[in-house]
Amino acid sequence: MKHSSLPRRTFLKGAGACIALPFMESLLPRSARAVEQASQAPRLAVVTVPFGMVVDEFHPTTTGKDYKLSPTLKPLAKYRNEFTAFSNLDHGVRGGHAANHALLSGVLSTERAGYPDGNLSIDQRAAELVGHNTRYPSLVFWRQGMSFTRTGVRVPAVVKPSDAFRLMFENDSADKKKFDRAALGSSGSILDAVLSDAKGLKHQLGTEDRHKLEEYFTSIRETEKKLELAEQWIDQPKPEVKDPALKKIGAGSRDENTGGNLVGVWLDLMFLALQTDSTRVVSMDVANCNWGLDGVSESYHTLSHHGQRKDRLDQLAIVEKFLMENIANFIGKLKATKQADGTPMLDTTQILFGSGLGSGSRHSNDNLPMLLAGGGYQHGQHIDGQRKQPLCNLYLSMLQRMGAEQDYFNRSQGTLTGLV
Repeated sequence: MKHSSLPRRTFLKGAGACIALPFMESLLPRSARAVEQASQAPRLAVVTVPFGMVVDEFHPTTTGKDYKLSPTLKPLAKYRNEFTAFSNLDHGVRGGHAANHALLSGVLSTERAGYPDGNLSIDQRAAELVGHNTRYPSLVFWRQGMSFTRTGVRVPAVVKPSDAFRLMFENDSADKKKFDRAALGSSGSILDAVLSDAKGLKHQLGTEDRHKLEEYFTSIRETEKKLELAEQWIDQPKPEVKDPALKKIGAGSRDENTGGNLVGVWLDLMFLALQTDSTRVVSMDVANCNWGLDGVSESYHTLSHHGQRKDRLDQLAIVEKFLMENIANFIGKLKATKQADGTPMLDTTQILFGSGLGSGSRHSNDNLPMLLAGGGYQHGQHIDGQRKQPLCNLYLSMLQRMGAEQDYFNRSQGTLTGLV
């Protein structure tokens, strides 16, 4: 039996007890896995905007399969049967911008202690389910925003397109690999020592402090797993990108946060991340920027505080149409790209779009603008949650589609009625 592809530290850990075959398979290099595994693998792409939408223009006024597309959703008309629009879904939280961070979890950071999984976000829960199969369990692009681990840590974002490109497609030098391997080994030794010391404290603590210590143990174990996974990828070559236009991104040609279609650049990188199986979970929070669009002279954030001023609403309509056009292009690319088994990538990729604010102008956190595309659902409908279903019901449905065997997610009360 050949074990040379496994790091020594990882193999010894696995051999210390009864070896679970799925765990061993997950540690094999990608080249050793069946192509069908990646082909049928569930994926998640999340695109969030921080300043809400003009909700009266976003939400359709009729429901069901025969609903009429709203003005904002018209750029998606070509893919009407590939997405579902939602209205009257939210988390029941308040706080305006201060509550925006709860979009993907349903839980404010200040309330995380009251939930079994804290304020774990849907993308990071998805990464726990499928992230062991890829070089990066998840990627967060453009702006550090809505992604949180189960220990309450906000996941840092890759903020420059060139950095994202290099992360995914530029192979490290021999010296860099040597440094990384040494750093990972050193970190593992430190974690072992820290964990040993911490366990000695357990019997000296009260109930509440023991709970805190268990959270600490969990974070240590999560870090260990990440180190082990990172170690196995050091010598695996990264995918190659030959398109000259894409290579320019790696050279820093699109790093400026002004002008041009920066939204499209980031969505292209999200698509490449999924297509090359660099990750199966990728999120992007759109940053405040000057769009460089004809007819738009003010920043995204300024326009969101429109106060019903017609000049700002007109500009915001251009921005929101532009966003939807880019989402439509992203859906189209995934639909046109075939997997090894001949099915479209879109069939196994769930695309979530939304904002933690309903109306940016009113700083409201209710009736959030939300869309779900792809993933193999029976789309082509508008579902009105009627304020009776929390948004986390949608997230639970999505996670079950990702393979989660769970019947709750944070504030959920069940799966979302009407989504099949």
